[in-house]
Amino acid sequence: MKKLILFLVLPLLLLIGAGLGALVAGLVPGVNIPGLTPKHGAVEEKKDLGAPSTSKPSPIGAVTYVLSEFVVNVRTNRTYPVFLLLSLAVEMSSEAVRPKMVAQEPRIRDAMIVYLSGLTPSDLNGYDGIQRVRDQSWQIVQKFVDPKDVVNVQIMKLTVK
Repeated sequence: MKKLILFLVLPLLLLIGAGLGALVAGLVPGVNIPGLTPKHGAVEEKKDLGAPSTSKPSPIGAVTYVLSEFVVNVRTNRTYPVFLLLSLAVEMSSEAVRPKMVAQEPRIRDAMIVYLSGLTPSDLNGYDGIQRVRDQSWQIVQKFVDPKDVVNVQIMKLTVK
């Protein structure tokens, strides 16, 4: 009797459990159990929070506002400080946005300095490091200026010494 349970009933229970698990997880195409099976169409796509491509042309009438340079002491384990020099240019949809940018520049600078001071020199290496700084700059600018007014953010200068 023990052999019957061991070789027949246990594998049968294992197959039934695996089949039910696949159904509930939505792995069986064409089978939808209301309330249990996740809906494939309901999954929201992650919003792309990165800056637009640098090769994207500016719209007609766009103007550029250059933020004054940032000099930030980045995080390091070295005995001597490591500095980051950064210069940003923000493309705006029109000249009417310039007063908003001027008014929000201290807040943008503060948020940028807080972000940049948490980076290490290795975080700033190569294309990925530059793109990370650019994407975060884009997000910070959009927090303080209406996103429809900001076209793009460009890094004019990034030096680590």
